[in-house]
Amino acid sequence: MLTSNTIGASINPMPGAAMPRLTLPDGRRIDRPHLEWLAHQLRWRWLLDSWEGGEAYRTAVYGHDMHGMPVRNLVRHKREYPSEFDAGAYPASGRPFGTDPAYQATDDDYELRRARTPVPTFVSEAVETHLARIYSREVRRDGPERLAAWWRDVDGRGTSIDDFMSSSVAPLLLVLGQLDLMIDRPAAPEDQPVRTRADEIRLGLDSCVASYILPENMIWWRLDRGGRYQECLIREVHDEGRISWRHWDERAWTLYDEKGEVVKGPVEHGYGQVPIIRVFDRRRPRCRNIGLPRYESIAELQREFYNRDSELILSDTTQAHPLLQGPEDYVKADGAVPIGPNWLLPKKKNTQGGAATYEGFDVIQFPKDGADSLRLNKADLRDAADRAALLLKPAGAAGTTGSTVAQSGASKRIDQAAGNDLLSKVAATLGQAERRLAGLALVVMGGGGPTAEDRAAIRVQYPTSFDLFTGEELARTMSQFQTILAAAGHAPRTESEMLGKLVRVMLPGLEDSDYGAFDAEIDAYLGLDDATVEGRP
Repeated sequence: MLTSNTIGASINPMPGAAMPRLTLPDGRRIDRPHLEWLAHQLRWRWLLDSWEGGEAYRTAVYGHDMHGMPVRNLVRHKREYPSEFDAGAYPASGRPFGTDPAYQATDDDYELRRARTPVPTFVSEAVETHLARIYSREVRRDGPERLAAWWRDVDGRGTSIDDFMSSSVAPLLLVLGQLDLMIDRPAAPEDQPVRTRADEIRLGLDSCVASYILPENMIWWRLDRGGRYQECLIREVHDEGRISWRHWDERAWTLYDEKGEVVKGPVEHGYGQVPIIRVFDRRRPRCRNIGLPRYESIAELQREFYNRDSELILSDTTQAHPLLQGPEDYVKADGAVPIGPNWLLPKKKNTQGGAATYEGFDVIQFPKDGADSLRLNKADLRDAADRAALLLKPAGAAGTTGSTVAQSGASKRIDQAAGNDLLSKVAATLGQAERRLAGLALVVMGGGGPTAEDRAAIRVQYPTSFDLFTGEELARTMSQFQTILAAAGHAPRTESEMLGKLVRVMLPGLEDSDYGAFDAEIDAYLGLDDATVEGRP
């Protein structure tokens, strides 16, 4: 039975580390997570933290280093390890959970950097920008009436399929490279017995609800030849922090407590399959059930930018004020002089014979070459992240800085086409995931496999063409195309071929029938008949 804790986040650094030994109904035992889960669970948590950002990114712990200190996104310098002889040394666990970031930032450079460095948002910016483009266009859906009714409320909370996909499934699928989707009947009230079909309808148990399971909570599984779950084990986190384990197979589910004792079950579900599917953005070629995250490289750049930004903040903080250097006789024990500021470095007086001479006061400025280098490196990392997400304006376009090299107008067309190619691939991935979710919903609603007619009736069509030009660029492109078209006519057949290719570059992602209509219009303008263009691809 589905519970809200199925989608809960982990509350300890390694969700499968405290897994008890479970005895399945058929006598088999599960005593450790799946090997693929062990190899990738830390990476999933890091990717999710990179997308979420904020305090989750700042305080996340991914194990402990050789000195017993927590491994975080901010890398610790060798000189920043506290000595065990220091009276103010804090425990390896870091500051208490839920406290302000500046809790330990007063006398510790590492904690100062961690408290004052804002978390970059490269991953979330890329994901939100791409999805905003995709979902700004209408997604066309068609299917059986019962499926259309379910699309209006997919999770039992009034959430439409558009909202469920755009706000929950799509960003998690793209960030993690994979996501488990689950559809089950609503849980029956404990004080309401269900004996007949009328009871199911009265209590609303004849519908189905959808949810997602984070890959860090899908601890163990076994697949059939087609890659579907034959059985799986899910870690469930309850609101009060209690952990339970739910085992699913093709016939029933069984619930276990933290110690591995059976709490409930086996309870038959009657679906004929495990009501959970794993959808992928891309698959890792050397794994059977692991996805390849699309934004992993951007997350790496985000972490490097975060560390370099912390270095710059530390440098600006400790070197913000110049030092005043003067004769030592003018410097008091507390570092102050009657007529000036503190922060004094005394100069030795020169004594020759019985006479003493002094050097004048100087202001010592720290060299800024290192800080300037960090600023340049940060700009390079920002540009690299934008290029990886295809968010950088084409070189030479309005609004770009002098650090880019101006290129020809054709390069702008290539960048436009690359953006459409990327968004089309992402849209195709989301469409496939939604079609599989709709098929699973029909399985659960029908208590078994849907008919061939039902499956054939499912239509989910995501947009394949996106307007990535600005208004100014679009107007300039139209003007240039019309100028070229007006000058055409000297070599009609060659010009027809070239103009057709140009249209495909300017308007990528359309159907072949649309391009055929454009070609016919160009041929008619150039005075080409069917016999002249016969055999043209």
